[in-house]
Amino acid sequence: MSGADNLQIVSRRPVRKGQYWSPTYEGSSDFVKSWWRENYGNEPPAEEHWVSFLLRDREVARCKYVVTGADTHPVLGDLPHGQLDILAFEVAVPMRRKGIGRMALQAIRHQNPLPRMTALNDDAESRKFWDGIGWIRHESPHAVLRGGERVTYSEP
Repeated sequence: MSGADNLQIVSRRPVRKGQYWSPTYEGSSDFVKSWWRENYGNEPPAEEHWVSFLLRDREVARCKYVVTGADTHPVLGDLPHGQLDILAFEVAVPMRRKGIGRMALQAIRHQNPLPRMTALNDDAESRKFWDGIGWIRHESPHAVLRGGERVTYSEP
């Protein structure tokens, strides 16, 4: 598989549909997470980014992330260049385990060179991905969500 330079990033910023805001992703059985179909009551904040990754005109991954300024995080410590927090991330089912996830993260990093990249995770299956790419797991004793644990990952 080629490098991140071959991935095209396309903005999918939610648009207003009646009284709700809805992401502009195409319907696809290749993406199984419900995040991509949810409607929102308010306009998403400007620092929130919704993107698709295309490889040869085929959508291969999706991501929602937020970029914030310099801060001190209770788990991660000082973030002098801010934080790029990945709130939702999914690789198309037929494209998994082919390096697409790593390439998508490299493409995000290329567009946002300074903030520390982190990922909020509450799914045991996707935790295998974050562990597998070598990101650092930060577990909080207070991070429980609907019977499952919520884990923050950060790039090494």
